[in-house]
Amino acid sequence: MKKGLLLSMLLLIIGAAMAQDSIPPVKKKIKPVFGGDGVYLRDSTWKIGGYAGILLNQTALYQWGPGGFNSFSFTLGGNFYANYKKGKLIADNSLDAKWGMIAVGLIRNKALAQTNLQKNVDVLAIKSLVGYEVSKSLYIAAKLGFESQFSPTYDYSQTDTAKGEFRRYAVSKFAAPAVLTIGPGLTYKPKDFFTMFFSPVEGKMTFVSQDSPGKNTDTLPDGRYSDSYYSTIDETRFGLKRGDYFMGELGWELDLLFQKDIVKNVNWKSHLNIFGAYLNASYNTVMPTYYADQDSLGSSNISESTKHIPVIKWDNDIVFKVNKWLNATLSVKLAYQYNALVPIDTRKNSDGSKGADGAPDIDKFGTSIRSFNKIQIFEQFGIGLTAKF
Repeated sequence: MKKGLLLSMLLLIIGAAMAQDSIPPVKKKIKPVFGGDGVYLRDSTWKIGGYAGILLNQTALYQWGPGGFNSFSFTLGGNFYANYKKGKLIADNSLDAKWGMIAVGLIRNKALAQTNLQKNVDVLAIKSLVGYEVSKSLYIAAKLGFESQFSPTYDYSQTDTAKGEFRRYAVSKFAAPAVLTIGPGLTYKPKDFFTMFFSPVEGKMTFVSQDSPGKNTDTLPDGRYSDSYYSTIDETRFGLKRGDYFMGELGWELDLLFQKDIVKNVNWKSHLNIFGAYLNASYNTVMPTYYADQDSLGSSNISESTKHIPVIKWDNDIVFKVNKWLNATLSVKLAYQYNALVPIDTRKNSDGSKGADGAPDIDKFGTSIRSFNKIQIFEQFGIGLTAKF
C-alpha cells in the first residue's frame, strides 16, 4: 500500500516537471527605471535624461523712495541627452535649448512695451557623437555639432527718429549666425558622466543668412527706416569680413563634457569647447588696438600668428532640486573669440566719464560704433518649475 502511494506520488512529480518543461518561457517585460542621473530601460542599450522647465524672476515697486524699476522675466529651457552603448559601439546625443524675455518698467502701454519688453537669452545647440572602442574607454569617433538661436535679437540703443518714433534693428536671429562643426577624432569616456573628444582636423562653418542683396537705409515718410534696416544682420559681429555670408575654418578641437549629481539633489553640467584654426581666409582682419598711455583704442590689421588664437566657450548649468517640481537653476557662460567685436562700456577708466574706451568702427549703416574683442560673460539665476529625469 505504502509502496503504491510512493510510486503514484513519484509519477505525479515527474509528470508535473515534464509539463513545466513543455510550457514556453514568458518574456519579462522591459520596465523603465528612473534614477537621479537619467531614465533607462532595464537590459536596454539606451539611456536618456535631462531636465525641462520654466524659471521666473520678479521685482515690484510702489511709491518706492530710493527709486528703481518694476521687472519680470521668464526663461523656458531644457537640457536633454540620449546615449547608446552596445558592445564596442557608443552614440551620445544632446540638445540644449533656452529662450526667455525680460520686461523692465511699464509694458501695458504699447509704445513703451516695444523697448521695455526684450529678449534676454536664446540658445539652441545640438551635438551628436558616434564612436567605436579600440581600447579600454578609448574610441575612434566622429562628431557633428550645430549652434544657433530661435528668434531675432534686437539692438534697442537707437530709439529716436525724425519724428521721435521708436526703431530697432536685428543683430542676430535663427541661422544668423549658425555654426556647424564636423570632424573625426578620438573620444575618451572612462565614466558615463565624463566625455573628452579631440579632433586634429575638424571643419567649422559659420553662416549668416542674407536677407537682401545689400544694405538699404532709406528713411520712410514717418521717420522710420525701411524694413531691411531691421532684418539684415551685421556679419562682422561674428568674425566674418563685411559682405561675406559664409566663413569656413579648418582646425583642431578639444571638447570636454561633464554631467553628474555632484551632491544629493544638485546636478552640474559643464561643457568646455576649444577650437583653434589652421587655415582661415575669411576672418575679419581689422581689429582694435589699445593704447594704455592714452586710455584709448585705435585699429590695426591682425597678424598671421594672431589668427590662430583659439576660440573658447565654457557653459555651466547647475540645477538645485528643492522638491519634485521646484528647482533653482544657475547658468554661467564664458566665451572668447578674438575676431568677434562685442559692445563694451565707453566710460573712461580714470574718472568714469564718457570717453574713447572702445574701438571705433562703422556698422553696416555707416553709423560709428564702439566695440572690442573681450571675454563675453552670461549669468542667470532663477527659481521655477522643472521636471528632471
